[in-house]
Amino acid sequence: MNYSVFSMQVVLELQGPDDATYLELHKLLRSSPERTNYAKMHDFYGRFCNVLRRQSDRFEMGVWDYWDDASRAPKDFQDWVDGLQGKEARTEPAPEDGTPRYLACTLALLLQNGSTSDQRLGQHCDIAEAKLWKKNTFQHLLKGPSLLNFLHVKSDVVYLLPGDDPACGLTKGDLSGGNFHYLRQLT
Repeated sequence: MNYSVFSMQVVLELQGPDDATYLELHKLLRSSPERTNYAKMHDFYGRFCNVLRRQSDRFEMGVWDYWDDASRAPKDFQDWVDGLQGKEARTEPAPEDGTPRYLACTLALLLQNGSTSDQRLGQHCDIAEAKLWKKNTFQHLLKGPSLLNFLHVKSDVVYLLPGDDPACGLTKGDLSGGNFHYLRQLT
């Protein structure tokens, strides 16, 4: 079977260790449903993306991709899964120096290529080049998962950096390092 992939990562400044957006997203992740219940997966992604959409004015950096190239999609998806395994994560809090800390939120979906869900998402991701790196484009793209029948989703991943400890929020130095070279400044 051939696959397509949709992936997105957005970065926003944490508003302290009790950042309401981080806490809400973290709680949603902790209560995410089993993959076998497609309706609950649809509901989970809808709620998760809605939390992010409400905060789109806070997005500072991001990246997104949609590939319906069957030779590229599985590898691209695996790259996002590998990020979950911690190569991007901070393992200890940065020394407190009064500088901002950041939240990176990542989601990736591996879809059955050519399915109705894939076709809908492909049309939804048809963005003019001049608008690729705009906050309102990311807000628009976060509506994409609500277009899907999760029967057509082969695999998915969603994660937050920091994970369980907001004190491990990312620094500007982390974000400008090699592990995040792909991020774009959003306007």
